Amino acid sequence: MANRDDVDRGLAECVDCGSIYAAREWPTGEIQPIGSDGCECGSTDFVLVDDVDEESNGAPT
Repeated sequence: MANRDDVDRGLAECVDCGSIYAAREWPTGEIQPIGSDGCECGSTDFVLVDDVDEESNGAPT
């Protein structure tokens, strides 16, 4: 198991339905929602998202 210092936290988006979750990114690159094994739609594929949309000139989305 990875050391807590090796795990990053952020927001992740389900690639199938677009739902957003608080997630952990493990040193292996795996992204897992905190508190579950996958999305409510059944997908286990996620991508990290930025907290700020770059096209909005830094304004929160």
